[in-house]
Amino acid sequence: MKFTFDAKPVLKWAGGKQSLADRLIRFFPTDFSRYYEPFVGGGSVLLALRPKQAVIGDLNDWLLDTYVALRKDHLQVARYLDAMVNTREEFERIRRVDPASLDPFQRAAHLIYLNKTCFRGLFRVNRQGRFNVPYGAYDRRYHDPDNLATVAACLRGVEIRYADFELCLADVLDEDFVYMDPPYHKQGGYSDFDRYTKWKFREADHVRLAALCRDLDLRGVRWALSNSDTPFVRELFQGYTMHAISTRREINLNSQERDISELFITNYGDDDHDE
Repeated sequence: MKFTFDAKPVLKWAGGKQSLADRLIRFFPTDFSRYYEPFVGGGSVLLALRPKQAVIGDLNDWLLDTYVALRKDHLQVARYLDAMVNTREEFERIRRVDPASLDPFQRAAHLIYLNKTCFRGLFRVNRQGRFNVPYGAYDRRYHDPDNLATVAACLRGVEIRYADFELCLADVLDEDFVYMDPPYHKQGGYSDFDRYTKWKFREADHVRLAALCRDLDLRGVRWALSNSDTPFVRELFQGYTMHAISTRREINLNSQERDISELFITNYGDDDHDE
């Protein structure tokens, strides 16, 4: 059964779909067995869709560890968050801590705290996988205990896979549906962002993803994909349905360049979804 309450992402993610999720879901098929999302990020689409069965994945272990910890004991995560204060000194102290040295619930709390108090809510790591975004100096609440509980409930029926997108989708069947929101192909400027893990998502990875999409298509698996509107992406997915969708990238320092158009690409027709 579907959930009857709203859940909001506990993390802000560059390229996150919180403002677009409801619009995108209107293009999703109305009938499918399992929902797959191999680049889960902040989970906006998952939480808005609330599928009966879901498989999510990512290569960002800290991100997935946070979801596992919330699902197991969101109250313990909240206790750690309650003990943290939003100051530059606290932020810098927590940023210096090696996440691998923490128990799962404190590790999750550290990610949520850093994400909500850092500059523009970015998640960025260096080549060693260490969080390296500066303090944001925002006077705002960085967690909502009720929402943590709601997200935890939403995650209880979700399979979480620590895997590259190809492995995450290894067992997908033709009755399933896949939504992919990879790190976007570069358009240029500050808002370009591809270090969500210690490995960058490069053009070769976009080519590999497009090849997988074509293989899924041949197997009868329906999929949808979001990406930047560039000639490279259009060429990779030539022959599929492309919708240009207007949105904003709030992490761009230049407010006049935040309004952009991105692509929503599908391998199925208009008859398969709700308008």
